[in-house]
Amino acid sequence: MSNKEQDIIQIFTMVAMKLTSQIVDFTFQEMKIGRLIFIVNYIGYKRRSTMKEIIAYLNIKPSTATRQMDKLVNDLNLVERDLSHDDRRVVTLRLTKLGEEVYQYHNKISEVPANMLVDKFTNNEISILRKGLEELLEIFS
Repeated sequence: MSNKEQDIIQIFTMVAMKLTSQIVDFTFQEMKIGRLIFIVNYIGYKRRSTMKEIIAYLNIKPSTATRQMDKLVNDLNLVERDLSHDDRRVVTLRLTKLGEEVYQYHNKISEVPANMLVDKFTNNEISILRKGLEELLEIFS
């Protein structure tokens, strides 16, 4: 492995560690949310979602998704389950008012580092960075 490859791996590892600690420690008004922010973020972005969509998007087991959703609904009051009037098997998920506040807050604090990063690059460099990040997503999917 070349020095360039080792440097990239080292930088990637450090970024992953920093992001992981930020996510694990994520709180809102003294409410520890941690990794559940991924589900809040997805539902907030889509406005409404189903468990099947969340399971596919996050690539998690249905039992894990159910436990996490129970915590978001029952313990944290960030998500509501809406039963379909036409088909009782269909459950739609949406953010509560508090869930929407958490979603907006997370977007706001994520915006600052993203803007700081983007401001340092040319449009061409941003395109290259985006392509690299998309390739990483593909590799880990």
